[in-house]
Formats: sequence, structure tokens, C-alpha cells
Amino acid sequence: MQITHLPGRGLVAAVVSSIGVRHDGAHDLVTDGLYLDLRHALRNPADDPAMRYRTGLDADVYAHVLATPGALELILRTVVQLRALADEVPVGRLVRLTMACQGGRHRTVDRASVV
Repeated sequence: MQITHLPGRGLVAAVVSSIGVRHDGAHDLVTDGLYLDLRHALRNPADDPAMRYRTGLDADVYAHVLATPGALELILRTVVQLRALADEVPVGRLVRLTMACQGGRHRTVDRASVV
């Protein structure tokens, strides 16, 4: 887990979760907060046989996903939304971001959490 402190009104814990929608019961894990379905927004490394059995923790897979046109803008917009949500919850409450893709291994791997 990585913790990043940003200026604001106090510490708010952000929980970033990854789900693969093709797995039974995946959507049952979504409770509250932001939900981001990345299946059509980011390149799917699993389409490349060389990357299929690797994960988003591998540098080349990570770079492949980030090379999707608009990926960085999507990340920045999501951070803005998460920060706005954090400003609305009482200090000490959790803010949740659930990211979804097909299998949950390539595009939605949690490499960093923002607080």
C-alpha cells in the first residue's frame, strides 16, 4: 500500500479496489463510493498473447495500459472526483474507488493509493 498526503481539510482514508467483472460475484464487492469501469476506456493487454498471463504490476503491461490515448486524463479526472468525494465525507470515514475491467489483472491493478 502506498499513502500519499495531499493538502486538504484532514486525513481521509481512500480504499482503492480492483474487480474483474467476468468473475461471479464481483459486483457484490462494490459497496459505495466511485465505480469506474475501464473495459472500454483502456487498452486490454490480455489481447496480446505475450501479455495475457502477466499483470499490471509488470512494467511493460503497465506502460501498455498507460499508452492508451486519454489514459492520463482519465486518471486525473478520477483523482479530482475522489478528492471531491473525500471533501464531503466526515474525517475518519472511508472513501472508496472500485475499478473494474474484464479479469481484474491488467487494467485495474492498484499500483498507488491517493489519500
